[in-house]
Amino acid sequence: MRKKALSVLVALLLVAGVIIQAQGSDEPQVAPQSVGAPSAKIYTATMPKAHLPSAPNNGTDDYRCFLLDPGVTEDSIIESVEFIPQNKEYVHHAIMFRVTSPDLPQAIAANDGGNGWPCFGGSGLGSMFSSFLTSPWISSWAPGRGVDVSPAGYGIPFKKGEQLVLQVHYNLLAATGGILVTDQSQILLEAVPASGATVKQLKVNLFAAPVELPCPDDVTGPLCDRKNSLIDLAARTSTASAFEAAGINALCGGDPFDPKPSLTSSCDSIATQDYNVIAASPHMHLLGRSLKLILNPGTTKEKLLLDRSNYNFDDQSATVLPEPIAVKKGDVIRVECTFDPTLRQKLPALKDLEPRYVTWGEGSSDEMCLGVIAAS
Repeated sequence: MRKKALSVLVALLLVAGVIIQAQGSDEPQVAPQSVGAPSAKIYTATMPKAHLPSAPNNGTDDYRCFLLDPGVTEDSIIESVEFIPQNKEYVHHAIMFRVTSPDLPQAIAANDGGNGWPCFGGSGLGSMFSSFLTSPWISSWAPGRGVDVSPAGYGIPFKKGEQLVLQVHYNLLAATGGILVTDQSQILLEAVPASGATVKQLKVNLFAAPVELPCPDDVTGPLCDRKNSLIDLAARTSTASAFEAAGINALCGGDPFDPKPSLTSSCDSIATQDYNVIAASPHMHLLGRSLKLILNPGTTKEKLLLDRSNYNFDDQSATVLPEPIAVKKGDVIRVECTFDPTLRQKLPALKDLEPRYVTWGEGSSDEMCLGVIAAS
């Protein structure tokens, strides 16, 4: 039974991994004019109702998705995206998805008249085989990021009548004095008409590695047992989160049921298509120390795509490469991360929490090792 479950899990994740690397469809390519040109338009999309964050099962994190209609009146190219959190102190991150016509009816139904829906792990639209195609990333926000401006000559297509899903991760641990207030965040899009233009289309590629951080030697507790920790993770986020922790291990060549604990992590991904890397950014949580993205490591073609040797959770801004770096089908991209689990006993946001074995997870007290590449 265990072998069968593993084979099914690996098969699903391999398909999902291909989808993640294939974001950005083969739609006709269009090119933006310069930002601020007379034909540029500003579209505003605000959460339709104020949301009071609430974590499930005594957890500390609320992942909530909201359907927003920016009212785009013509096929356009997005040149910049600005996420404006109303309550920045406990907005951990936000992701903006473009909702194309196949998923729009489902999104309207899930939105519950503007109240949104819980969405640990993604937009929650479509199936795991389709959501990254029908609801691709447009932009993301994390501490340290401002307006997300596409490099000159690049843009993101957005058709008339399409809408946005805004996924907001609320970190309840960061609420001032533990007091939660409602949030009604906003998105500003600057776009130009698509008609008659030609340009390179931006897409997002994600590179994840597993996280397996044991309790420090002098720290004990029930959740220092990995199995107990995963059960707790599933209860306070979602069952899918526990499967993600196992699945990323499997996808990266490790044992999903009995992984090796380590303060470092890495994973190699093979490019499934040609593209050019324009920019890269890191994402870890509070225990992260460093993150690198390396093209063709250990070969004569090795190139460093991103090096955050002193990772700062409050500055997850993207690094724009001086020149685009070409990735060819079959090339290897490695993500490498290092962590310091002793920070759980030192940081104000974590030190009062029960000690735990830390795995990949959606919560702010869990961890991630995720490199994000903007490519064309």
